[in-house]
Amino acid sequence: MILASMKMRLHLLKYLGAVVLTAITMVPLTAQVQLKPDDRDKYAARAKADFDIGHWEAGKKTIDEGLKKYPKDSDLKMLSGKYYHHKKQYDKARYELIKSLEQNPGNVDAKHILVNVETESKRYSSAICYVNELLEVNPYWRGLWRKKIELYELDGNTVEANRLRKRIAQIYPEDSKLKADLIYNSELEANDKRRSGKLDEAIEIRKQLIAAETRKPEHYLMIVNDYLQAGDQANAMAYVERGLNLMPANSALINKKLGILAEQKRYNELLPFLQQQIRKGNTSLQSQYNYYLLEAARNAKEQDPATLYGKIFDKNPGDDEAFSYVFNNAFGNQQYEEALSILSKYRRSRGNNKSLDLKELVIYQRTGNTSRANSFTKELFARYPGDSDLKAAYVKIVLEEAKAKMADENYAAALADWETVKRYGDREMYAVAQANLYNAYLNMDNYNNAMAILTEMIAASPGNAELYLKKSDIYKKTGNYDLALAAYEQAIDLVNDELKPVYLGGYGDMLTGIIKGLNEQFRFKESMDYVQRWLQKDPKNKLALHYAVNISNETKNREDVIKYATLGAAAYPADVFFKLKLIQINGLQPENFHNVYAELEEELKKNPHHPDVVNTFVQLSEDFGKYLIKNSKSEEALVVLDKGLVYAPNNKTLKYLKGTAYEKLKDYENAYIYQSFYEPSLLELAEFKHYLAYLKSRTYKNQVGFSHLRSRFGDNYTITSISSLEYIRFAGENTYTGRAHYAGREAGKGVQLQAEWDRQWNINTRTKINAAWANQFFPSISINASVYRELNLMNGLEAELGAGYRKLPGGENLMNIVLGATKQFDPWRINTRFNNFMLDGTYLYNLSADTRYYFATPKSYLMAVGSFGSSPDVDLLDYQLYNGFSVLNTMVGLGGSHMIYRSVSAGLLGSWHNYQTNSGIYKNLYNIHLSIHVAF
Repeated sequence: MILASMKMRLHLLKYLGAVVLTAITMVPLTAQVQLKPDDRDKYAARAKADFDIGHWEAGKKTIDEGLKKYPKDSDLKMLSGKYYHHKKQYDKARYELIKSLEQNPGNVDAKHILVNVETESKRYSSAICYVNELLEVNPYWRGLWRKKIELYELDGNTVEANRLRKRIAQIYPEDSKLKADLIYNSELEANDKRRSGKLDEAIEIRKQLIAAETRKPEHYLMIVNDYLQAGDQANAMAYVERGLNLMPANSALINKKLGILAEQKRYNELLPFLQQQIRKGNTSLQSQYNYYLLEAARNAKEQDPATLYGKIFDKNPGDDEAFSYVFNNAFGNQQYEEALSILSKYRRSRGNNKSLDLKELVIYQRTGNTSRANSFTKELFARYPGDSDLKAAYVKIVLEEAKAKMADENYAAALADWETVKRYGDREMYAVAQANLYNAYLNMDNYNNAMAILTEMIAASPGNAELYLKKSDIYKKTGNYDLALAAYEQAIDLVNDELKPVYLGGYGDMLTGIIKGLNEQFRFKESMDYVQRWLQKDPKNKLALHYAVNISNETKNREDVIKYATLGAAAYPADVFFKLKLIQINGLQPENFHNVYAELEEELKKNPHHPDVVNTFVQLSEDFGKYLIKNSKSEEALVVLDKGLVYAPNNKTLKYLKGTAYEKLKDYENAYIYQSFYEPSLLELAEFKHYLAYLKSRTYKNQVGFSHLRSRFGDNYTITSISSLEYIRFAGENTYTGRAHYAGREAGKGVQLQAEWDRQWNINTRTKINAAWANQFFPSISINASVYRELNLMNGLEAELGAGYRKLPGGENLMNIVLGATKQFDPWRINTRFNNFMLDGTYLYNLSADTRYYFATPKSYLMAVGSFGSSPDVDLLDYQLYNGFSVLNTMVGLGGSHMIYRSVSAGLLGSWHNYQTNSGIYKNLYNIHLSIHVAF
């Protein structure tokens, strides 16, 4: 409380300072405080000051600035929640305040605001939780206790509200407001009980009211009326006497006593009482005295025996017969105080004995003096331990005391009482004590003693299934899951078929918690063992089958996925989950794609809005699309991908795959558009941008290229050069190319002109035809044609079949047939060609290979080339750098190409040719080939 007071004074000083400063400057506080870059407390101080004077938006601006620098500052988050609470934006307020507590669980201000947020949004249970957390910090804050009572009442829990009132009234007995509130609510509750006919409960509440306000006559009058209505005139009179003892002049209590005595015809008490009151000056009762005096005279005839025995007893209190009569008469007339007086006189005269003690005990019980009756019973049991009735009464008293302690959660104190009940109680009481000892130890987290008690209970009642459930619960609390399940299984085996589903449900709940925890720790093997144990007891449990399928899927156990999904589908044919898992597992095999895809399409028609069905269909569309693209079925892939995009229009993976399919179809414009949807990681970003630039370059319709070949023989330093210029026009399926080659040598200048037509007939077939003319240094006439066909061999292979004719500069006729094959397996590409030549009737051959390693784009690669045969390779024949026919020709080369910009690429190739001359000498030729291409 001292801390709270100091905090309140601090807030007040801050507020007064803010007001004075604002009055002087007449400008917002945000202009008055200079912030340091690393001083987060200033943000909170400035925002609080603005809030205190009502500048909420200025304060919020300050908070936002602070959170940019210190996003996890608890105080700033608390103030942000306070702002949203002021704006009645409770969801935002709750979010900010919870974030504040995550950073600082001890932020009391955040909890106070959360109490208000939850109260105003009618989430009273949540508000009570935060009040409890505040009470843990300051358990003696009365305002919080009152707030908790208010929340219970708002939540409709009046029972808990009243119980709490009683509790805090005991804690703060000096607090008059708490006491008045408790009394007022108790009065209302007592009146309600009385109206409902629950007189015993009403009387108990009245007793508490009397204990709280002993000098308020209304309480005595109300409890007397309740006793009278219940027919208990003795207790009614007892409370009248108690009231008059404290308030002897109260007219209402006097009249109530007169009425009860008159009703019982107890004129011997009534008349002296009236005389006593009249002597005290209450003359208004004289008329009543005269009336009752006449009634007493009329009744006197019926009282002669009592009067006579009374006189005898007065003279000789030890007379057994007189005592017996006058005592029984007083007791029978519910004159319990008189009976106690008679008993006391007789005991003084004759001494005490067990019979007298028992009579006294009965009087205490009849007068409702429970505390005295209980304490006296305990005394008597100590004196007469062999009395079975006293023992039973003693056990009952201890039992009620133990129950009260349990209700007050005073479990440690209750233990001794329950042991006493066990010791002296009968078989039924023993069982009750055992059960409550178990509960007490369990609530104290003393699991060893709880288990010991439970073991005794099971030994006494081995067929009680509920006891095995309790045993299972203890094992679960101590983390021994195997024993917990074993105990639960014993309980299941004990119950009949009607109860078995209920017990299996609880068994499943326990296993669910265990399996979930293991799965979160990725301990799938242990988790699967528990699932299989579950299915042994409950083979068709849907949740267990779900877990079995999912865990098998996580551990890549395809056989078990199929096994449990099949069992689930058979048991629950309408459950989509099992159908989908079977579809998914079958869809993992490419050979099943078509059938699985068709099956899933049918399921989608039945459940077009089921999220699992839709997600599975989208995933299968992605997998099937990849498969089709990989197998050169891009047109089919586009159909599949488009169907997937109907259900997931924003799926970037499907769009990217469409771009890949379009690239395979050489539709580079769409390839560029759809592949741009891909979101690369930071490591992929540069390469991805480079590839998009390549796709963009393929959308250009024109391209020019320049190349230069420098050659030198190994035995001299003479350089031979050939320069080339080409223009390419891309027109849909057709590509048109024009080339010009120029060579300057000692004998003059040579020019070759070439035209080429490339046609893509369909996705699998294309052709290429070219023809060239030259004046010198090149074949004067050159004609070539090739057909390229994608074959379903080696998982995709392009074959080439071509023929050509060349008129060599010396007049020789050279014809050739070429067989080629190209295999692409990213990032490698290998091309081999076998050329068969006929040179004026002489057969020649050349086998060449071109291996490329692509990186980033198809225009960026490293390459290695090589050839051997009885003829030079075709390119060398076209350039006519040497004529080495019918001898061994070999060549090796290294080079590469790179796309410098999206419209510019350059290449470099170096090669070494070795061949044997007719004179038997081996010669070497070295070439360097430079090229550059520009697209537009």
